[in-house]
Amino acid sequence: MNETIIHGQEMILQDQGTAQVIRTIMDRALQTRPKTDVHYRPFQPCPFVRYVRALGSLRVDLDAMYPEAKEGDSVIADFCIRCLQEEEIYLNVSGNVCVWYEKQLIYDGRSHEKMEERQGEKNGGNEWDQRLEEPVHLPIRVKTEKENPVRILCEKRAEEPFAFEVLLSVKRYPGMWANDYLFWARAVLPMEERAGEEGIALSQLFHADEWKGTDDGWAAISYAWPPLLLSGETFPPGETLPQGETFPRGETFDFRNLCQEGDVCYVYSEAARAHRLSFCGTAEEIWVNGMVQKDSEPYLEKGDRVLIRCRRRGDDWYLSLDTANLVLPFLQSGRKTGDKAIFAGPFCGTQCHGPEYEWDFSKVFVNAKGEPVYWRFCDGSELRAYLDSVFFGQWFYALMVGFYGIRDAAACFGDRERQRLFCENMSMLAAWFDYIQYDIRTHVMPAFMPRTAQMNVLDNIGTMGMNLIDAYLDSNDRNLLPLIDRIRYQAEETIPRLADGTYYRVDTMWADDLYMSCPFLVRMGRLTKDSTWFQKAAQQICGFRKRLYMEDEHLFSHIYFSHEERANRVPWGRGNGWVMWTLSEFLMYGEGHVDVSKEKQLFYEMAHRIRELQDESGLWHQVLNRTEEGSYLETSCTGMFLLAFARGVRYGWLERDFLDTMERAWKGLLTHSIDKRGNVYGVCMGSGCAMEAEYYFSIPTICNDDHGTGVILAAGSEYWELRKELEGEPE
Repeated sequence: MNETIIHGQEMILQDQGTAQVIRTIMDRALQTRPKTDVHYRPFQPCPFVRYVRALGSLRVDLDAMYPEAKEGDSVIADFCIRCLQEEEIYLNVSGNVCVWYEKQLIYDGRSHEKMEERQGEKNGGNEWDQRLEEPVHLPIRVKTEKENPVRILCEKRAEEPFAFEVLLSVKRYPGMWANDYLFWARAVLPMEERAGEEGIALSQLFHADEWKGTDDGWAAISYAWPPLLLSGETFPPGETLPQGETFPRGETFDFRNLCQEGDVCYVYSEAARAHRLSFCGTAEEIWVNGMVQKDSEPYLEKGDRVLIRCRRRGDDWYLSLDTANLVLPFLQSGRKTGDKAIFAGPFCGTQCHGPEYEWDFSKVFVNAKGEPVYWRFCDGSELRAYLDSVFFGQWFYALMVGFYGIRDAAACFGDRERQRLFCENMSMLAAWFDYIQYDIRTHVMPAFMPRTAQMNVLDNIGTMGMNLIDAYLDSNDRNLLPLIDRIRYQAEETIPRLADGTYYRVDTMWADDLYMSCPFLVRMGRLTKDSTWFQKAAQQICGFRKRLYMEDEHLFSHIYFSHEERANRVPWGRGNGWVMWTLSEFLMYGEGHVDVSKEKQLFYEMAHRIRELQDESGLWHQVLNRTEEGSYLETSCTGMFLLAFARGVRYGWLERDFLDTMERAWKGLLTHSIDKRGNVYGVCMGSGCAMEAEYYFSIPTICNDDHGTGVILAAGSEYWELRKELEGEPE
């Protein structure tokens, strides 16, 4: 955090034209945030381990696992940390625990000092539950090429729940699992045969006095969870094959135990090499590459896709499949057994919505009872989709700003590949949205896109909605329309509003939320050609202005505290940047549909006041009207003002003498914010809120933070287009 450009690496020293600078930034952005495909891995859900909420902590309930446990009994939990980049993070833990990281004891919650602290915190009632909500923040450094092993020993105490919680976070946000912004991490099982599988391994119950660990606490142990993998080479215990059938060596699906009800299941696999399919069981129909087979044991070519429908016959309902020549090529698994085929079910016999009609693994089936159905393995563990990414295919407003900038820059240069990338990203969000909602209902914390768990927050719908509509207008992909309509519903029906209809966050209203709402409303107007949407956007601008605009400063406060009915009167740079960007969007598309005179005057007043506050460096301060050392020069607000001014001059809302302001801003960015490789520095990371300006001084800056890179791409593109129109800038 707070990285700065190495002297001599500034972009301004490279003597590049505006267009080349934009290309360099875009190339660097995509190099550091590459397109990523979905991966499939086995997942064994544990009834004793569950997230408390999406992006929240992982709670391990040992009381449920060992109800017979007595005071002094203990359990060991092991996991490794998988990450996409080296980073210093927090391992947050709560409970009566000792913690080892890389075989070194880093926290002893059983020490006398810690016990005294706990005693001092007790105040009756649910004191332990409260304690679990106040984790200890343990700084650790994780690396991509290491296993990053963690061991937690939890000891039971009288009158205290036998439980602990764990959470991996960036240091700035210790209460939020690092999964989609700034850093990506997963807790994975430590066993070789389950490498990469999400989860925590739990030991047998033992008494603390029996702990035979070495001084570093890292003796080998046997695990009670997860259970041993099935070999797949024996029929379920106590069962025999029907007379005359020969058992093939491979995987056995006992649907009576796996499903308990229903009468139809489907088994899927693919041919690893040419061979004749061999199986026995209650198979009713076989499809190869979508075609029904007449041969009961069809000959398969390498790569053929096989689907077998299995129907209950009296007491029999199973499939024993020879998997020696079968494979799931899309699966990442180290199991070596039980991972060559998957099944979906149960379905009822008359239902016509099974897998034979849908081969897309992003789809979740629904059986006749309305229950979601997805693919599982013969031991009951689940097939689960993962996206190891902090950019492509993730659902976060700052990432949407990044893609907005990529789309703008690509349009400037006629770069169809990058334009397609923008549309592909939005199509991926739409394709996986329903699966992720199933994942949330099933596991609380989904494997990716976790912020879709809370769709009644403007941050989590507005920029996604505007980008989805832009992608639809670019590609005419009708598969985007259901998700656009879902976001429309959320915006209309679930976002909190004040009495006059203005969006807010119940306790607060943020200047940021003008951007998180109005550009989407404007695009709904463009999509539907219904002027009502432009009126709704104008209503929001009016409501935000009423509460946040400082008439004496011609700037917006960042926060309005609704219970106190007062604003903090802190003109945060990016907060005002969001406002100016929003006003430019509204003026670009709203004129001709509604009266925009008030908004145009507001834009004009703010632009002139912001110009007065420009630093001699060309940039603007973190808090616009504070110039002391703490109020650092900030990149994202500078980019937002540059974008708004470029549009203002281009569309005639501002005088042409703003060109000088823009030139100084662009040169300032090239000098202080962008290096020769296209890295973007000085971007304030995501903000909270406070009454005092000093809070904003303390927010760190991040190199290549998603709040800034997309802004600079969009701003540079607008500035370049303006210069081409006015000056015919050579490139």
